[in-house]
Amino acid sequence: MKVNIRAYQPEDDGAIQGLIADIMDKEFPQTKAAYPMDDLTHISTVYGGPGDAFFVAVDHHQIVGTVAVKHEDKRVALLRRIFVAPTHRNQKLGIGLIEKAIQFCKDNGYQELVFRTSSKMDRAIRLCQKKNFQQRASLEIGGLELLKFVLFLGNGEAKS
Repeated sequence: MKVNIRAYQPEDDGAIQGLIADIMDKEFPQTKAAYPMDDLTHISTVYGGPGDAFFVAVDHHQIVGTVAVKHEDKRVALLRRIFVAPTHRNQKLGIGLIEKAIQFCKDNGYQELVFRTSSKMDRAIRLCQKKNFQQRASLEIGGLELLKFVLFLGNGEAKS
């Protein structure tokens, strides 16, 4: 399988929304309310600023994975929207997507990459732990455990 990881293009919108909505509906219905999909209706605006990125994994013209980076401040970026289609799991695609996001963050001078998730999203948690993200916080809200993971990137002074 030759999957290409590339930057988001506006024509990807429908496929991205479909992939993420399908995974959320089937695998995480209990956490769906905690993760509104507003950002996915305006990907080019939400993830189009300086220090932001949205990447997709493409296999035979089909989007099979996503990852996004959102600027928090000059030191910190947020890792968001880590999703891999069930048909493409256990093939190191998730690791490839996270590595693409990490490299983007290093290239843009970020010192920390933060990932917030629910404890139900165990695959995403395991992927981040494989890349040395450390759990820094846990908060329970309405029976849902929210977790915060941080990867220290080791960059010196961040770009403005």
